[in-house]
Amino acid sequence: MEDQNLLSKNDKPPVIDAVRAIGLIKPRFNQNQQGFLPPQLEIKGTAFLLKEYRTIITCAHVIQDFINSPVEISGMLVMGRLEKYSAVSIDCIDFAHDLATLRFKKNPNITDEAFKTILDNEFLTGLEIVNQNSPVSTKVAYAGYPYGTQLLNQRHDPTYSNGVVGVELCKSVTRKEIRIMGPVVGGFSGSPIVVENDHRKVLGVVSNGPLKTNANIFMGISWEHVKAIAKLSQS
Repeated sequence: MEDQNLLSKNDKPPVIDAVRAIGLIKPRFNQNQQGFLPPQLEIKGTAFLLKEYRTIITCAHVIQDFINSPVEISGMLVMGRLEKYSAVSIDCIDFAHDLATLRFKKNPNITDEAFKTILDNEFLTGLEIVNQNSPVSTKVAYAGYPYGTQLLNQRHDPTYSNGVVGVELCKSVTRKEIRIMGPVVGGFSGSPIVVENDHRKVLGVVSNGPLKTNANIFMGISWEHVKAIAKLSQS
């Protein structure tokens, strides 16, 4: 496992710039003082930007608590990196494939033109989707926010890791998954799995935790499903 913090600034892979932390900000009430404490950020998982489709991809289970739930109960859904977080909303959700798309919320205090500029700058760092499967033993990489807030440093850097494509499996005719041999823990959910020799190409999305039979193997949702929901978000 290669930690992003060990990479020099010049060697930083594009996938690092494309991933974002997904979390919530919720007011806290102090019963002893009978007043509200400052809101606190709680990281729930990972998301990433797709450049071509100008959409945000994450896992459905990462944001399921926010569906049809008022802000007073669930908190505000936010996304960001490097200590800068913005409110986002749920766009499309696909529980069958554990995928969801998000979109940035426009601040009413800024103009449409300024908001477009913000989006343009954000999606410059976005990734692309591959157009074919990668063979077994293809080297891959993924980046995200494992253990959520517990490992969050002052800069809110993502963690970078490596693996290889194992046997490709289909649990059913409707869900295609890719077996990846590599370390993964909670919080990586929603992380893009990219081809190591081309960090801008998304092969899949980290969805499941490590297999019970082998802690160094996990399953990723295949790129076909990512492409389908990305297209749906444009309609």
